Amino acid sequence: MADIVVLGAGVAGLGLAAFAARRGHRVTLVERDGPPPEGGAHAEVAGWERRGVPHARQGHALLGLGIGVLREECPEVLADLTGRGAVPVTLETGNGDLGLLCRRLVFEAALRRRAAADAAVTLLRDRATGLLCAGAPDGVPHVDGVRLAETGEVTADVVLDATGRRSAAAAWLTAIGGAPPRERAQACGFSYIAQEFALREGGRFPSLRAPVVHELDFATVLAFPGDNGRFHLSTTVSSHDPARRRLLDRAVYLRFLASVAPVRDWLDGATPVGDPLPMAGLENRYRSLTADGAPLVTGYALVGDACAQTNPTFGRGVSLGLAHARTVADQLGRLGQEPAAWALETHASTDRCLGQWFEQQVATDAARLAELAGGSHDDSLTSRVLTALAVLREDDEHVRVAAERVYHMLLTPAELMRDRKVARRVLAFVREHPDLSRDRVGPSRQDFERLLTG
Repeated sequence: MADIVVLGAGVAGLGLAAFAARRGHRVTLVERDGPPPEGGAHAEVAGWERRGVPHARQGHALLGLGIGVLREECPEVLADLTGRGAVPVTLETGNGDLGLLCRRLVFEAALRRRAAADAAVTLLRDRATGLLCAGAPDGVPHVDGVRLAETGEVTADVVLDATGRRSAAAAWLTAIGGAPPRERAQACGFSYIAQEFALREGGRFPSLRAPVVHELDFATVLAFPGDNGRFHLSTTVSSHDPARRRLLDRAVYLRFLASVAPVRDWLDGATPVGDPLPMAGLENRYRSLTADGAPLVTGYALVGDACAQTNPTFGRGVSLGLAHARTVADQLGRLGQEPAAWALETHASTDRCLGQWFEQQVATDAARLAELAGGSHDDSLTSRVLTALAVLREDDEHVRVAAERVYHMLLTPAELMRDRKVARRVLAFVREHPDLSRDRVGPSRQDFERLLTG
C-alpha cells in the first residue's frame, strides 16, 4: 500500500484516484473547484463552476476504450450515469463493446461521487503551489510530496499530476532544481463553436454515433448526442478565419447550421439552449519526463492531458485519460523498486498507451488545417486509407467492424493493417481509386459569407 497524491479532479484524476484506491492505495485527491450542485444532470451542466476545465460545456464523445475501462474498474459509475439519463450504445464491434451518450460534466460528476465515496480517498479542496523535493541523487530531483496553498505540505510516495493541459509542471520542476518536461507541440489552428440543443418531446437523435462528422470545404460540423435528450452541434474553422467570431451570434450560427443539409435532421424538433460557446488555443501537446533514456525527475508523473492532449475533433480525450489513468494505477504496485526504474517503466507504459494515438492526431490535424486554410486536398496514404475505410464500411461488414473498433480506440491503426483481409481490401480500393476524396457538404465559401451578413 502506498500513499498517493493526485493533483486535479478532472476525468483522468478522478479515474486515477478511484483505480488506485481499488488497488489498495491511500489517495489524497486535490482539486481547487468545488463539487457539482445537487438537482440532477441539467443542474450539473448549468451550475457547476469548472474553471479548471474550460471545455467542460463543449460536446464530448465517450468512446468504447474509456467505457471499457470503466466497465472493468468502476461499473457502478456506469450504473449511476444510466440511472441519470445517459444512454449506453452497443457498438458494431461484435464484442459487446459500449459507447456512452453523456455530457462531460454529468460524466465527471458521477466519477467524482464514486471517488469521494471511497474511504481510501481524501478529497481536498485546495491547489498545489509546488513540489517537495527529498534530494537529487545523480542530479535528478526526487519528489516526495506537494505544497498546497491552504493545507500546507503533504508527503507522498508519488505525486501524480492530472491538472490538465495547463499543468505547471515546468515551473514546479525548475523550482526544485530540475529540468522542465520535454515537449512536442503542434498548434492545431482550429477554433470551435458549440451550441447545446434539447430535443422536443417525442424527438430522437438522428444518429447514436458520437461524434457525427460533416466536412465542408472551410469548416467541419460535428454532432455530439448526449444524455437526457441533449446534444451539441460544434463547428471547427481555422483560427485565422475572419468569419469565426460572427458564428458566436446565435441567430447567425443557427442560420449557418441550417444551411448544411445533413445537419437539418438534428435541428428539426430541437430547441437551442443558451448561446454558442467558443473554444480556441487548441494544441496537440506531448510532455515527457525523460531525456536520452534517463528520467528528469522521480516520484512524480504526468497523467491525462497534463501528459498528452489532443484536438477534440475525434472526442478521444476522456477515453485516453481513463486508459492512461489505469495504466499509471497498474504501475503503483511497483513503487517499491528503485525510483529511476519506476519512472522509466511508467514512461514506457505511457508511450504504449498514448503515443500512437497522439501521432495519428498530429498527422490528421496537419492535413485538415491545410485544407481549411487553403482548400488543398490531403493526398497522403494515411488520408486515403481513412477515406477508403469510410467508404468501404458502408457495404463491407468485416471492414465496418474493424473500422468501428479503430474509431473507438479498441484496435490500433497498426493492428488494423495487420488484419490481412482488411488490408487487402483497403489497399486495393486505394489503388483502384487514385483520386479518392471525401464528399463535402454544406454551402460554398461565398454562400457562407452571405449567410453571415444576411
